[in-house]
Amino acid sequence: MERDVETRLAEFRQRLGAKDQRTLLDYWLAKRGRRRMPSRADVDPAELVALLPNLMLVDVVDDGARFRFRLVGTRVARASGEDRTGRFFDEFAFFRAYPNVTDQYRQVAAEAEPLLATEIFFNREHGTAYDVERLLLPLGQSDDKTDMLLAHFRFMRGPFSRE
Repeated sequence: MERDVETRLAEFRQRLGAKDQRTLLDYWLAKRGRRRMPSRADVDPAELVALLPNLMLVDVVDDGARFRFRLVGTRVARASGEDRTGRFFDEFAFFRAYPNVTDQYRQVAAEAEPLLATEIFFNREHGTAYDVERLLLPLGQSDDKTDMLLAHFRFMRGPFSRE
């Protein structure tokens, strides 16, 4: 079974098109070691300085019934037009209009496996939308419960794709 997991993760890495995505996945894999996923304590922001503007940390609340923004990178906050730190997904109309996005977070929390998805990203302040790729990685203190998600956003078009 261990080989199946390693094979799936290697195949997943092959699908990542951006260097930053591969860098973050490699970091996650190194911190994971032989465990199913690394813990939040394993992730040192000082080791991810170049990626921080495009990262989010999201708390998994009530076994995935809800999600709360723990940390929102500066580029992600500017692109959305608001800093959502400390707030729950269900407080925002976007997540009610696009429940599939929350479903993807639930999937990663439940399966404890990385996910890459393309989505529309809205800027509330300016009423603009961008295509983004979102890499979701699970974090957990034990192998049987995901308690946080690490998200990386790659803006594929719009002003934030050129930063």
